[in-house]
Amino acid sequence: MGAFVMRLSDKLALEYLKFRNQCEFDLRCIGALLRYFKGEFIFTKEQLSYASKEIASFDMSRFLPLLDKIPKFRLILCDDNDKFPNVNIFSDRIENNLSATFKKDDPRDKAIEHFKALFKDAKSIFIYDNYLYENHNLASLEKFIEECKIQCNIYLDRNTYNKIKTNKNLSPKIKKIAIDKAHNLNNKNTHDRYIMIDNNIEIILTSGIDYLFDTSKDFTYIIREI
Repeated sequence: MGAFVMRLSDKLALEYLKFRNQCEFDLRCIGALLRYFKGEFIFTKEQLSYASKEIASFDMSRFLPLLDKIPKFRLILCDDNDKFPNVNIFSDRIENNLSATFKKDDPRDKAIEHFKALFKDAKSIFIYDNYLYENHNLASLEKFIEECKIQCNIYLDRNTYNKIKTNKNLSPKIKKIAIDKAHNLNNKNTHDRYIMIDNNIEIILTSGIDYLFDTSKDFTYIIREI
């Protein structure tokens, strides 16, 4: 059995148990709830008792191993409250996003293939990295463009763009990169490094693009819808 990571509010507990027992359930609610599914949910004795009254042929014994465990993530999923420890499954700052971590010396082939797939049909990509103008990072950026088969327009914030343009030995690929005028993004007080695809997918990088290729350090990225 997976880790006991999160509790449910009374309402969500009942909907989830209806879903598990193949009863009629709130489809919108379950769709949002399952985005947070990481191992089994935890129930209280009161929730299981109430479900036994509301759900025909409900077998409480199936769920007793999930009774009153301590939630690993210290969170309660609900649909009407975003005050800690609650997480509103429809709208909350605590999200369940896709992420990947590659430890030191791990090959990065899968990350490169993932990026390549994400960029394949993109119309534009915005890259934000305050240290991108440094020579070794520019070399990594050029390799990134090549390895990930980026064919669309690439944009940078004005400050980074201006710093890069002071370099007189830019490659043709780097020279094609433009200032971010189309997106009009406000980059003040944002993540240190991230990539935006068509203004609807964000890839947050925990280190520079160079560590996608340099395995001397961990490399982690997080993907979220905007």
